[in-house]
Amino acid sequence: MASEAPINVRLEVPTITIGSWERQASNWLSINRDIGGHPGFYPLTVKAAYVIGVIYTLCESVTVLLGSPNAKLVGYIPAIGVISSGIELLGRCLRGDRGVQGSVADLRSGYQWLASCFFDDYRGNYQHVPLRIVLLQTSKYSYSIHNLVALRHFAAHGQATSRETIPGSYEFGYIDFEILEHIPHLLAIGLEVYWNELIINETMCNNLARANVIALRRWPVFQSWSLFEQDQSGKYSSITEIFSTFNWKIP
Repeated sequence: MASEAPINVRLEVPTITIGSWERQASNWLSINRDIGGHPGFYPLTVKAAYVIGVIYTLCESVTVLLGSPNAKLVGYIPAIGVISSGIELLGRCLRGDRGVQGSVADLRSGYQWLASCFFDDYRGNYQHVPLRIVLLQTSKYSYSIHNLVALRHFAAHGQATSRETIPGSYEFGYIDFEILEHIPHLLAIGLEVYWNELIINETMCNNLARANVIALRRWPVFQSWSLFEQDQSGKYSSITEIFSTFNWKIP
């Protein structure tokens, strides 16, 4: 009889009908088995680890981009796009988005979740975080969720547009090189809260199960289980500790 897994999300099986779940569960268990993960992990626990691992790998990519001697010229704007993809992935899982394409709604939800972890009035109710709320402050500018979503579009497409659906949401005037240094702290807290919610929250688990996230690679799961391993003293690292190691401040 297999020993009990060190941790699992609340649901072994979703409590809502998901037509693809049997196949999806088989794929997640297969990946976990292939990389030597604990046999007691639920399929949904493996999926959650995959999501955390993907976001961690994106963070590593940002570190590489910002490590260039010409980071301000060639790395900074792409780095904004890269980490925005991770925040969009978080939003996809929060919303249970089954779409096959990227979604601005997912990106906004990801940022709303991060904001909800820092504003007590919205804790547990991230959908109601105003998009105008200031999520981060540099020495030069205050950035709302609207601002950060617009920056992602600029990073993804290489050029801002003149059409403003939200007045003032595109008023940057320059590229602020202090933005990214604030993101690791937001992610560290936001992902820690998300993981803890998956352990107790049935709706959060069902949304993760519904979310269209393909079991494409083994590496993200291996990455997560490696990061979560006990150290020599027997202590497990928290998600907060793991993501707080990223330093994206550039001179």
